Amino acid sequence: MKTCIVIPARLSSSRLPRKVILPLAGKPMVQWVYEAALKVNKVNKVLVATDSNEVFDTVVQFGGEAIMTSADHVSGTDRIGEVAQKMPDYDVFINMQGDEPMIEPRTIQQLVDYYLQGGTSISTLYESVSDENQLFDFNVVKLVFNKLGKVLYFSRTAIPAQRDVPFKDWLKKTNYWRHIGLYGFRRDTLYQICQLKQSGLEQSEVLEQLRWLENGYDIHAFECQNHGIGVDTQEDLERAEKKILGL
Repeated sequence: MKTCIVIPARLSSSRLPRKVILPLAGKPMVQWVYEAALKVNKVNKVLVATDSNEVFDTVVQFGGEAIMTSADHVSGTDRIGEVAQKMPDYDVFINMQGDEPMIEPRTIQQLVDYYLQGGTSISTLYESVSDENQLFDFNVVKLVFNKLGKVLYFSRTAIPAQRDVPFKDWLKKTNYWRHIGLYGFRRDTLYQICQLKQSGLEQSEVLEQLRWLENGYDIHAFECQNHGIGVDTQEDLERAEKKILGL
């Protein structure tokens, strides 16, 4: 079985433009992600998928491999689907976000190992919600899953709700989980979900993974530790740099 890690990297970003190539402790941010991907065991190829010549050139300059894709894709999944069509001899594709410069290779390893051990579902990651601000932040996606690790639902609201319990006490009553937006796909599943039309739940929550659930696809979730810092704002970038430099 051949596995490819794909890092979708757009130049445009509403909250932090050009973030994937912004300097971070002496390297463009996407280079930190790429180098982490290279440390994952039993992966046959790592590449950056982009619609930007500037991103492409940045990756080539630091010695990485990049591939140009259409500018019309509405999601990273669609971009990876195009990559899969161009690479028919690969069996598994891992979607690793270009704005996760501090992600641990062992975190991605969980998704790779799942397929090496015969996994067939879409796979993804989650971590514990640590505070009330995360729990009630609509930008932080929460999820619930069954005892087999298959996701039941994703939501921007806090799930499950706690009836007759004040909001400030919800975290004391049960565990809450935050979705980490990295995915693994088998080739045939990736082809199929890229053909699906937007679903009602997806349009309500603006979460593409609900399209997959609504169409009957299983998503297997794994808990990760030390996820690091996702960079969405200038403040996130500064915080990540301080952590990398040990400040």
